Amino acid sequence: MGHASILVLGGSGLVGTCLVQRWTERADIVAPSHADLDVLDRHALTAFLEHTPAQTVVNVAAWADVDGAEAEKDDTSGKVHRLNVDFPGLLAAECRRLGKHLVHISTDYVFDGVKSTAPYTETDSTGTVCWYAETKLRGEAAVLESDDRASVARIEMPFTAHNHPKRDLARTIVARLQQGQTIQGVTDQRITPIFLDDAADAVWRIHESRYAGIIHVAATDWTTPFDLAMDLARRLRLDQELIAPETFERFSRTRPARRPQHSWLDVSHFVDLFGGGILRPVHEELAAWSPQWLN
Repeated sequence: MGHASILVLGGSGLVGTCLVQRWTERADIVAPSHADLDVLDRHALTAFLEHTPAQTVVNVAAWADVDGAEAEKDDTSGKVHRLNVDFPGLLAAECRRLGKHLVHISTDYVFDGVKSTAPYTETDSTGTVCWYAETKLRGEAAVLESDDRASVARIEMPFTAHNHPKRDLARTIVARLQQGQTIQGVTDQRITPIFLDDAADAVWRIHESRYAGIIHVAATDWTTPFDLAMDLARRLRLDQELIAPETFERFSRTRPARRPQHSWLDVSHFVDLFGGGILRPVHEELAAWSPQWLN
């Protein structure tokens, strides 16, 4: 059996870069730069899809600046809406027409974050607290309305040890601690951050199985931003005294966009389908992350 051919849209982003790196030896990866393909140009997108041999399309192209999105709140003709809603809907329709399997990457932000007793499952009702979140939720609906065979993979707080212009939570924490700066660690927020190597392996399985519908990709247990920061400091022998406990309520007031408080995801559906060992507990993710960081 020959190499699979996969088109990755948004391949230069934080998530896309990791997917391309992890999959290069397993598949023929096509990852056009923005200069090669403007995904908001309908004609260019359609032509590109018609000419690519890829049978799977993984979409990680999105507006990801949560605070920046607020400037366009409720503007359905703005760039945030075009990139997060209109483009994925058109992409899904074209993938359906051409018989390609679409894996669309979404986010934990489709939930309002008020559920504190158990993590969110794929069937829990959604609710959004900022414009970025609202557009990502509308994007999911646009994808599944256009192509019921598409897969929507919700991933949460992806982090990597590799250098990338876009900072993630883990690298932001470490960079501040290394510079001797204090950081605020929220103590009353439940999160299930995903190590990007694990996310890449999980999305690979979703691609292989041609899974249809919504699926969660996150850590198998939860932590808090405060505990995550303390764990990182311990592993890298950085000063834990620099990490100040903070409440979600107080921290939220410093940001232009509201965030969901408990943005944790239940991954038992993924584990039931694909088995254990791909998605891991947070402490195992960090045990794999830290040697990469130190290299």
